[in-house]
Amino acid sequence: MRIGRIISLILLAGLTLTACASQSGPADQSGLSVSATGSVYLVPDVVEIDLGVQTQSSVVGSAVANNNRLAGAVMAAVTGQGVAIGDIQTTYFSVSPQQKFDDSGSPTGEVTYWVDNTIHIKLRQPDKLGDVLQSAIAAGANSVQGVNYSVSDPGQAQAEARQKAIDAAQARAHLLASAAGATLGEPININAYVGLPGPRTSGAALAEQGPIGSVPISPGSLEVQAQVTITYALK
Repeated sequence: MRIGRIISLILLAGLTLTACASQSGPADQSGLSVSATGSVYLVPDVVEIDLGVQTQSSVVGSAVANNNRLAGAVMAAVTGQGVAIGDIQTTYFSVSPQQKFDDSGSPTGEVTYWVDNTIHIKLRQPDKLGDVLQSAIAAGANSVQGVNYSVSDPGQAQAEARQKAIDAAQARAHLLASAAGATLGEPININAYVGLPGPRTSGAALAEQGPIGSVPISPGSLEVQAQVTITYALK
């Protein structure tokens, strides 16, 4: 009996110490977390396009020679519009044979050779895009595979978008802290993400071009967006 009583007292003392340790643990260090977004809109100053020249012939040499002639004419037309030779790049070239079939689906033994040449162009004067396209098509380009607008130096716009997001987050944090009867302290954690310029998805474009040359174009505007999440201490 005496031994059992001693064991009971030891267990009771252990539980008491555990409870005391739990009550005297570190204070909660969580604060107020807020998120916000900032955007800056830019008029693009670079446009990149992919021009295609496709030719075909029953003689492979003729198909290639004709394609070479037309591709050279397209490059000459583009440089004639002021595009630097360093901003013109051949990105794809292929020669592929295709069998011919009769009405019953049987091969005839004849072959047509298709030649495909893609020329990538970086135009640093977007207002000349209409003239460049018209000249290239007139010279022999028979497909336009992409038109992508961008800005040459997004750094300043990214910094402005980030600062807008930080200012908005701080204003929101002050409002929430005041509503809760607390005082906002120093930031204790900041997470920020800044994206690359992308197409504006809503609202009217900041700048639009009317018809230029013979091809009407509209560059619209690009959006640089930053997102931040800031955790503030509360007093």
